[in-house]
Order: sequence, then C-alpha cells, then structure tokens
Amino acid sequence: MIFKSAHHFSNELLTMGRSAAGMLTFLVAVVLCQTGLAQNKEGAMICNVADLKTLALSINNEQEREKSVTDWLSRFGKTCSVEQIGLIKINLAPWLGTANTPRINRSIESLIAGKNSAQKNYDADVSGFEKTNENSNGAQYPGEKISTRR
Repeated sequence: MIFKSAHHFSNELLTMGRSAAGMLTFLVAVVLCQTGLAQNKEGAMICNVADLKTLALSINNEQEREKSVTDWLSRFGKTCSVEQIGLIKINLAPWLGTANTPRINRSIESLIAGKNSAQKNYDADVSGFEKTNENSNGAQYPGEKISTRR
C-alpha cells in the first residue's frame, strides 16, 4: 500500500477501522518504515534513538512492544554510541511501560559492557602506540647510555 500524502494515509486508516487485520497492516507498515529510517543512503546500519522511541510508543500490545524493541536493540544496538545507549536506558520506563522487562535491561547492560570493553581495548592500544612513538623519536631506553666519543 503506497500512501501519496498524510491525508491519504489518514483516510486509509479510517477505512481500515479497528479490525485486527487493519491493525496488523498498520503495525507492519510502522515496522517497515522504522527499518527503512534506520539505514543511511549507503545501506549501512545506524543507531537512531528517535526511531526506537517511535517504534516503542506506536505499539500498544506489551508483548509485541517488547519483541520489537528487543529486535531493534539486537539489530541496531551495536552501532549506538555510549551516549545513545545511556539515553535509551534512562527512557526505557516511559517508552516501554510494562514492556520494560529484565530481558531488555540485560540487553542494554550487555551493550554498555561491550562499549566499555571496546573503549578499554582502544585505550590500551593507543597507549602502547604512543609509548612506541615516544621511544622511536630519540627517547632514551632505561639503562641506555649515549656516547659522545667518536
């Protein structure tokens, strides 16, 4: 179903009524829109917290909301920055309501732990690289003597 305008979209919703098939179609359309919004032009996955918020607030059924958010986190969570994950974490209660389960909280915590671990590894690698560069720029190694004789 292709909507030409917002007016056309709202008319379609009215004609669908509150039937289960209409609601299912609407939910599928929302999920497809969310999937499309979370990719940039090159097709790479990006973390867009606004997409997660919209997804969570658009689904009334708590089991469906939990599943959708869990799927979103597993698909896009690794591309989120620590700040974005923190923003998601502090907004879980208002966005998810009763769908805010221990499973989702574990998922968020594992994303944070993964980011912290990656940062520590990066810091260690950069630290080692800086030490190597300092020694190669004429720095003296411990116990090394510089001779002035020719």
